[in-house]
Amino acid sequence: MQNLKEICKNMTSANKFISNILNSYKENEIIDNKYIIEIIKYHPTKNIDYTKIEWLKKKIRQPYNNLALYYKYKNNIIEDDLSWKLCIRNLYGKFNKNKNYEIDVKNSFRNESHYGSKELFLKNNTSLKNEIFYGKCSNCNIITNDKHVDHYPIPYVEILDKFINENNINLFNIDIYENDKSEIRMKNKDFAKKWLNFHDSLANYRILCRECNIKFGCYDYK
Repeated sequence: MQNLKEICKNMTSANKFISNILNSYKENEIIDNKYIIEIIKYHPTKNIDYTKIEWLKKKIRQPYNNLALYYKYKNNIIEDDLSWKLCIRNLYGKFNKNKNYEIDVKNSFRNESHYGSKELFLKNNTSLKNEIFYGKCSNCNIITNDKHVDHYPIPYVEILDKFINENNINLFNIDIYENDKSEIRMKNKDFAKKWLNFHDSLANYRILCRECNIKFGCYDYK
């Protein structure tokens, strides 16, 4: 049997190869593909023992409401997600611990921002139907369940950069952790509150569908 690196000579082709495999499985369907099993052994931050795994599945990851790869050990009630792209990056020698930590810290800023005015905006501007939240795109007026909360007119990355620069923040000095919802959060709650207050003082929102959100991006910021 050829391994992944023998089939895919670079990381780009490997990402496409694995993505196609995962897309062939439905949500909550047990994944028993040999290449998926191969790559999870290369996760750089989680020492995953496949011999102890009861199942691999695609499940909805909150609060992002997207499908992610999950695993559960035998005789254990805890289900945990894992980044298969991170596994591929490590397999091809592209994983950088410092760079990955910076990404995680920036994710913690975004996660903390979900629990202020953004949460209230979602409650007031979406409706529930068959346990699925719907919203109307502010640009094309399409009703969509694949909704995205867009920071407008000031993009989110500009708010974050402003906070980091005004407070002379070194991202590598921020302590983070992963909670039981698989969210990366800040350990220092006073700092997290300071960031949330700053964010909410500048943030205005609108709902966009996926296509419009991709089209606008960060509004040419940076």
